[in-house]
Amino acid sequence: MAPTTPSPSWRRTHLADDVLRAAKEDLVVRGVGPYGADPAPGLPVEIDRSWRRSVTAGATRAIGRITYVDEVDTESELCRAANPVLDRLEETLADMQVAIFLSDRTGQIVARRAPGRTERTRFDAAHAAEGFDFSEESIGTNGLGTAIHESGAVFVRGPEHYNEALEHLACAGTGIRHPGTGRIIGSLALAAPADTAEMMMVAMAREAARRISEGMHTTPGAREAALSQSFRRLRDKGPVIVLNSDTVLTNVTGLSFLDVESHARLWETLLSQDWATGSRVIDLDLRAVPGQVLAHRLDDLGEGPAFAVEVVDRPDAQPPRRRPRLDRSTDRDLTQLRSTAARSAGALSVTGPPGSGKLHLVRRWVEGEGGGPPFVLECGELATRPDWRSEAADAMAAGHTVVLRRLEDLEQASASGVRTLADHSLSPTGRRPDGGRLGRLVLTADPASCPPWSRRVLDQVTEGVRVAPLSGRAPTIPCLVETILAEIDRPRRPILSAATMQVLLRWDWPGEVTELRRVLLDLAAERPGESISPYHLPERMWEAANRASLSRMEIAERTEIIAALRQAEGNRSRAAALLGIGRTTLYRKLAALGIEEEGLSGTSAG
Repeated sequence: MAPTTPSPSWRRTHLADDVLRAAKEDLVVRGVGPYGADPAPGLPVEIDRSWRRSVTAGATRAIGRITYVDEVDTESELCRAANPVLDRLEETLADMQVAIFLSDRTGQIVARRAPGRTERTRFDAAHAAEGFDFSEESIGTNGLGTAIHESGAVFVRGPEHYNEALEHLACAGTGIRHPGTGRIIGSLALAAPADTAEMMMVAMAREAARRISEGMHTTPGAREAALSQSFRRLRDKGPVIVLNSDTVLTNVTGLSFLDVESHARLWETLLSQDWATGSRVIDLDLRAVPGQVLAHRLDDLGEGPAFAVEVVDRPDAQPPRRRPRLDRSTDRDLTQLRSTAARSAGALSVTGPPGSGKLHLVRRWVEGEGGGPPFVLECGELATRPDWRSEAADAMAAGHTVVLRRLEDLEQASASGVRTLADHSLSPTGRRPDGGRLGRLVLTADPASCPPWSRRVLDQVTEGVRVAPLSGRAPTIPCLVETILAEIDRPRRPILSAATMQVLLRWDWPGEVTELRRVLLDLAAERPGESISPYHLPERMWEAANRASLSRMEIAERTEIIAALRQAEGNRSRAAALLGIGRTTLYRKLAALGIEEEGLSGTSAG
């Protein structure tokens, strides 16, 4: 096989060092504009392009001004694919004065292999070590950063380097492409003393980059690989679900037990368990049918919790069909209201904090009884509605439930009329004279806000149910969400992801059901028919979702990162630049601070 012939620019006669320095200085002084310096005769075109980009970016030429970014992520997909290739290449170059460098897409060095102490000391003096920023924007022309910009192979010798700290080196670099997307995801460079470097280094760098790219075909993410291993170990036992915060693996039988609601409730339940004693048997509803699961916490999956769940006890042999869930949002309260109504034919009260869903509960009860829609009157408007008593009496006589809403807003002048109506609703038989069922009077109120005359009315009627604050009824939230969304036209109805439902479950809802309704209606108005990620919710909600497990410093950092991601429209490279950190560091912080990848869906990964 004939040897590979280098491109013409690599078979050049190198310009003398003093000529290169003079040309570079002239470009820096005169600039790159229309009246700037012309390309130096004999200077390779790729070096001239790089110098001009370096001047425009304001890259530093000073020794000692190379920036340390952060610790590197040695478990990144790029590093894992590169390690075996670098090991072999290091063996090949063991007897030469050649070092190997690997950078990520941002130009940060993530791996270095130097053959001996002398070479390591030399490169340390030039800050050519893991964690330092060798992007072209930072230090100008060099084998790593320039290879990323040129999207191919480059050879940079001596003063062709923009930064003076690298002038004693020659570097052969080439970009590394992701095998799936074709994008440049990093670069590899071989570096040697400028007076001993050979052009063959370019071919060696190219071959190593090709092998790294090929290795990425078979190198999954570490967390996903560990999840997959756990799933393979359990999948033959029946329905099984293996999950972490952003990934779910399940077999066919397990899939039929999952939807957005059940996934969110499953995840919250698993997080709330005490795992000190090992695996746990948990009673849990999966897709509206109660059963038992055997849950294991997986402790070997790196950052963040992960679990394996085996469905061990189902009422039926086959996964059940999903039943209507009109009443599940308030099962306990609804049962109590039904029981009280069955024992008493008189007026009932439904009390609770403002916005806690009292009217929603009454509507569900009336619907379950087979009656028509209730006739609702606002207590604060009775004083301006002179015929309200006759309207209410007629509705009750026709068998309709009458709801006097927000008794705390009742004016004192209207209190006697409400008491009279409550007395009128009493009947020993609960029937009208013609034998039909008499309509019921229901009062909704926040007792803490009721004036004395409203309190006396409440004391006159039977307490139907006291609705707890929504913060204490987290399991009811998914069905409340479904009920509210059902009121929206299907084309405009937003689609909530499992991660979004988790945020809703963690919020304490100071505004009760009213706040939940407003959030969902706003989403329908702003993103009609779209998939909703956690970061489409109000900022206060997704900030609070992880607040319990984060320090104040981490909360501030998380907020800053999400703001940068929003400003960069989800492009993580641009967000990292806005934050002044490397992209590898950003990825690590996304995982550590609970910033879901799914929340960036539909945007550029960068």
